[in-house]
Amino acid sequence: MIKTKRQEVLAIITIGLAINIFLTVLKLTFGLWGNAQALISDGFNSLSDVFISIMLFVVLKLSTKKPDHDHPYGHEKYEGLAYFVLGIIFLLTATMIGYASIHSIIDYIASPQSAEPPHILTLIISCIALIIKFGLFKFYLHSGKKYDLPTIKADAKNHLLDVWATLFSVIGIGLSQLNLVIFDYLASIIIAIFILRLALQILSESISYLVDQSPDIDQVQHIHDLILSIEGVLAVDDLKVRKHMTQKYVDVEIGVKSSVTLQTAHKIAELVHHTVEEKFPEVIHCMVHVNPHRS
Repeated sequence: MIKTKRQEVLAIITIGLAINIFLTVLKLTFGLWGNAQALISDGFNSLSDVFISIMLFVVLKLSTKKPDHDHPYGHEKYEGLAYFVLGIIFLLTATMIGYASIHSIIDYIASPQSAEPPHILTLIISCIALIIKFGLFKFYLHSGKKYDLPTIKADAKNHLLDVWATLFSVIGIGLSQLNLVIFDYLASIIIAIFILRLALQILSESISYLVDQSPDIDQVQHIHDLILSIEGVLAVDDLKVRKHMTQKYVDVEIGVKSSVTLQTAHKIAELVHHTVEEKFPEVIHCMVHVNPHRS
């Protein structure tokens, strides 16, 4: 039986969810048991991934629904909303981890002799988590490119961030074994900074999806030049291009000879419509309005 795109994406999310639950339990259990601040922070990072995967299940059902009477343009923007929520989750996670780490550093400075290094087993657990996370990142990266879904791509970026975060966790816990316990706390702060950077990036991109932001000027210019090159088009009086998640809508006013018949003007408009959608597959629809052109 051939799987549909939606079924395959659900399978991807399910794999990610299962692995993130395993990593969350592994990191938090051994982090708390072995007194490893960096591993605990990394565990909360994985916990946020669990909530993200659950949210992806919900948004996938909404965003892949076909257009209906109330949503004639489809439901894809639910995915943009989920993308925005991802950014908020990352922002809150970064704030929580950063606060706890700074508090631990202050306590360490006040009483360095009371700080105990993490158990050696936490270093081994961090190394195992690093290998698993790198494999999950490669899996999501490939899947995001294959299906061109913003939330899967965002989660792939998150998994890459997790790889770096866990790497710093390994370094921090490793240095702590040399009685340099402060590096365990510093690794936690670095993890928080990585998460904060990703949160701001995702929030910026998600807002551009939700407010119908125009693509970059080069893309708009390419569409403009193509329309102007079509036979019968004397001018591009107005051109608006807006993002619709990974796709685009185009609204254009073209100028044609004022002496042509309505039928000829309609044919030129149809040619513009079909040419733009053919040359730019990401364009969902090209709406064309015809104006009489005066030289």
